[in-house]
Amino acid sequence: MNLTLEQLRTLRAAAESGSFSAAARRLGKAQSVVSTTIANLEIDLGLVLFDRSKRLPTLTPAGARILAEAQQVLELCAHLEAMAGELAAGIEPRLTLAIDDDSQLPWLGALLEAFAERYPAVELELLFPLLEDLTDMLLAGRAQLGISYQQLHPSPEIAFHSLGSVTMPVIVAPDHPLARKATLTRADLQGARQLMVTGRREGAERQRFRLGSQVWWIEGDLGVLEMVKRGLGWASVPEFLLRDALARGEVVRLSADFMADPTLGLELLWHRARPLGQAGRWLKEALLARQEGPHQSINA
Repeated sequence: MNLTLEQLRTLRAAAESGSFSAAARRLGKAQSVVSTTIANLEIDLGLVLFDRSKRLPTLTPAGARILAEAQQVLELCAHLEAMAGELAAGIEPRLTLAIDDDSQLPWLGALLEAFAERYPAVELELLFPLLEDLTDMLLAGRAQLGISYQQLHPSPEIAFHSLGSVTMPVIVAPDHPLARKATLTRADLQGARQLMVTGRREGAERQRFRLGSQVWWIEGDLGVLEMVKRGLGWASVPEFLLRDALARGEVVRLSADFMADPTLGLELLWHRARPLGQAGRWLKEALLARQEGPHQSINA
């Protein structure tokens, strides 16, 4: 049995068009060619695919089942052709974007939809390392682009560009002792357990915003928020993560007399010595084009 793509395309056209003559017009072929192609396919498969007893041919149950399989084969072939075309055009087959914590995903959703439409054959990998772990991935070539909070000691091998800033309000559960104080002092925060985000490497970034004498380390902002809701300590959490929790009364914002809400810069990172492919360059430029200025807030 030697099935051809032409046979499968003819089968699909005949089924979708409702007649062999309509399929012939759609394919730009003579009706006799379509009829012969379908007949030869039936011979090759040993099945009757169309019931020809009525004015218009209709799929038999076997024909409907074969058509469903043929659709998958044709879709895979179309994907293969598109991928080959992109590779020939210099488009990389795979791109890895490392994001400092998965809390950034809602902000990136629309941009990733545009990426998927523009580069449908590119495999996009999203990873969520934290702090220095993200830089390590870029240095090792495990990721091509990164989105990270501004770091204290960036590697000279990593290029970066501002993507704006994120406000990090101080929050606690409503029944936490700190919630009863109108204005907090440094001593108040130092004396209470602090919940902090950590990566898997104990670098300088881990201690950057530490105030509490006792700290619990949690891998991810969403995990920190859940711990705060349970009254296990206080924390600074990205403002865009707090709307629902604040509206439901699960957490409250605190006011300190010695500082405003902390603000963290957000940066796009890439390796200086490793050129990006076409898809990577597009994603990089799309991220930078989204920026409205060096102090753009992305809390919305």
